[in-house]
Amino acid sequence: MGVSDRTRKILWVQAGGLCAICKEQVITPGTASDDPSVFGEEAHIVARSDGGPRAGGLAEDLINHHSNLLLLCSKDHKRVDDQPNHFTVERLRLIKSEHETWVRSLAETDNSRLRLVPDPLFPQPKVLKLITRGNPLWNMIKESVTFEYGMPDGLPDDDEDLIVEFMDLLRDYLDIAGDLVSVRENRDAEKTLQQYISRLAEREFLVGAYVRRMLLTGGSAEGPTPWPMLRVEVQPATLAEVVDKNGTPHTRQTEV
Repeated sequence: MGVSDRTRKILWVQAGGLCAICKEQVITPGTASDDPSVFGEEAHIVARSDGGPRAGGLAEDLINHHSNLLLLCSKDHKRVDDQPNHFTVERLRLIKSEHETWVRSLAETDNSRLRLVPDPLFPQPKVLKLITRGNPLWNMIKESVTFEYGMPDGLPDDDEDLIVEFMDLLRDYLDIAGDLVSVRENRDAEKTLQQYISRLAEREFLVGAYVRRMLLTGGSAEGPTPWPMLRVEVQPATLAEVVDKNGTPHTRQTEV
């Protein structure tokens, strides 16, 4: 017995009509004389035939159950079946779970209201990257479309004024980064950032930053829009803890 119509409907709704790997809609628009083209395929996580990739280990009545099916575009379906050592049963189940959770999070929002949600294609940063030079921070600014910041309370006026001035500079640069095309303009921006980072270091403050990969959903857009978000924090060096990318403390680095 093959995949039932009911199972197929459940799978396609839970997947939002999107490939679970590339997130592309698996149907193309129709034309004046032709129907839309559908290139979505129901891929088995545990294979239905003994000789198929990832075969065995599942009861017969569950082989064609929606829990054992993954909606993929034709390209990613072939890739999954051609690379079974990489796309194991465990990996495909995780891909299915994360994709369907993401689809539900989009469906539960008010479609008329704009909302930022994490992009499931990218791991979300756990810690801030220590910034000691202007170049890495400038590169983060150029790839971002929005900005948020963090700074301590209760600072002396001189320290707070310098940090606020630095944050305002970052916001201004975010607005104009796309218009600075020459090497000289970009280099001048890096040098200006470096000057502020050095002035903050002289007052024993550290600068940390990361870019979160977000999606803007809702409104009149046909689909989610990539919306990288830059977060920058300035913290006293005496309170900051230097860790690796997983949050494990280690010896402080002096260069990023």
